[in-house]
Amino acid sequence: MTDTMDRAPARRGQEQAVVLRPFIAGTRRTDEPDYDVSQLLGAAEVRLPSYQISPNGYLRGIYLIVENVTAGNSAAVTFAEDGPFNALANVNLQDTNSQPVVGPMTGYDLYILNKYGGYAFSDDARNSGAFAAVTGAGGTGGSFTFVLYVPVEIVARDALGAQPNKSGSSQFSLVLTAGVNTTIYGTPPTAAGTMRVRAVISGWQDPDSNDSRGNPTAQDPPAVQSSQYWHKQVYQSMAGATARRLQGIDGLLRGLIFINRRTASTRVNGAADFPDPFTLKYENSLIIESRPRVLWLHYIARIYGYQAAAEAANGRDNGVFPVFEWMNDYGPKPGWESRFGYLPMSSASNLEVQGVFGPAQTDDLTVLVNKVVPFPQGNVRGLTGGR
Repeated sequence: MTDTMDRAPARRGQEQAVVLRPFIAGTRRTDEPDYDVSQLLGAAEVRLPSYQISPNGYLRGIYLIVENVTAGNSAAVTFAEDGPFNALANVNLQDTNSQPVVGPMTGYDLYILNKYGGYAFSDDARNSGAFAAVTGAGGTGGSFTFVLYVPVEIVARDALGAQPNKSGSSQFSLVLTAGVNTTIYGTPPTAAGTMRVRAVISGWQDPDSNDSRGNPTAQDPPAVQSSQYWHKQVYQSMAGATARRLQGIDGLLRGLIFINRRTASTRVNGAADFPDPFTLKYENSLIIESRPRVLWLHYIARIYGYQAAAEAANGRDNGVFPVFEWMNDYGPKPGWESRFGYLPMSSASNLEVQGVFGPAQTDDLTVLVNKVVPFPQGNVRGLTGGR
């Protein structure tokens, strides 16, 4: 029996296209200690020594290990509403051109970013085996330990967003500031503790040219030099019926986190003042239309799994309302998204918060904005494998 199918002969000099295996097939994840400083906490903020991030191949993010040890305490120590995470008064990751990538923001903001930003299976720093915050009149009252993550990489499964970090003369940098005792605590310890801050950089090694079977591998993450940014905005004097346009947002919007506080008061009061219902208008569409507050609290439990009491480990946070829809199109949990659902924004785009704040109070609304900027500019297909 003969094969009647015509097969086109290969042309002389014509080569078959080489299909590269993914970047992560030729590399390995790394953790590298890179920074270790100690600072006595006191009555004023103190900027910690400059931190220039060492070259490590490709930068995924930075783990911050923060420990404070007190001794001889006899005060009935309590922590302030944002404590102990606000022991970092300022966190600001800057790129090689000294432009902010994450921040400037407080350690509490970074805690919220970690918890709702979609970077890990268990995102709540209070739920970590490392977390401790000692209250009461015991000798070590006021001691605390927590670990936070400064994210650079966007999606872990293929290293999208991991940044080349190979130069000793052109480095990422992290600006850190130690907070004030009276801000960290409701009732401070008898004697201030010394806070130790260590940093461990998480990265990818430079990949081998071939995998263990000799198959060629990609030498860069997908859409290399595409970046994500986390910036903080504060809108003051939110009171009564409000329609407030969010300013200065461009690129592809991955997420928003609203943190509402009653002016000169707490997130507890801010939670009560947050619009019920809430509307988010995009151009001429209502992408969140009259969402009841109780449904939003249900989403936080259902989508993130935070089912414990408010402010407890694995529980929701008073006054905090994340918009997760644009990073929740691949699995049941935000993060590891397909990247098809990001919201396109420009300086001319209209993104507007609508609802009744208070109504008899004035509120300050913090917005943590997470955007993705493809490289080259506008190359959105690069984020999704050319599709």
